Amino acid sequence: MGPGFAAAGFESRSASAAAVWQRPAGQEFVVAWAQATRSPDASGWYGSRFIIEFRRGAQPRAGVLGPGFRFCQLLDDEGREQVRAVQNAVIRRLPPAPARVLRTLDDRPREEYLAQGRLVTAAYRPDQDIWFRYRDEHDLDAWFRLLPVLLPGVLDAVKLRLG
Repeated sequence: MGPGFAAAGFESRSASAAAVWQRPAGQEFVVAWAQATRSPDASGWYGSRFIIEFRRGAQPRAGVLGPGFRFCQLLDDEGREQVRAVQNAVIRRLPPAPARVLRTLDDRPREEYLAQGRLVTAAYRPDQDIWFRYRDEHDLDAWFRLLPVLLPGVLDAVKLRLG
C-alpha cells in the first residue's frame, strides 16, 4: 500500500509501530492508518480484523482528532462488492466452529459467535462499518492484492472530502 500512498503525496510515519501515512493539508494533516481490532477471536476460529482510517487533524499521527472516514465509506458500489467477495472468501475458508467453545456459550452468545461464519449475502451499504477479516497469511495476502487496486479511488475521495 505504501507506493499507492506515496503516489498521492503521503509519507510513511516510520516512527510509528502501526502502518501510518500522512500528508500536509494546509495547516493540518491528512493521516491514514491501519488499525487492528482490540477484540480478536480468543479461540482462533474466526480470526481477527482490521480497518484503514483517514482523518484530518492538527497532528500527523494515528488517532488524530478531526473529521474522517473509513476506507470502505469512500468506495463506490463496485468497490464494496469487491470487498464483499474477499470477505466471503475468508469466511468460506473457516473450519467448523470449535465444539469446545460452543459448549461454553449460552444461546445468544452462541448465535453471535456462529454468525461470524456466515457469508455476507447482502451488498454492503455506503455507510456500513466494514472491517477486513483475516485468519492467516493467505487472507492477508488476498486483502493486500485488492486494497492497492482500490486505493487510488479512495485517495481521490479523501482529497475531495478532507483536502
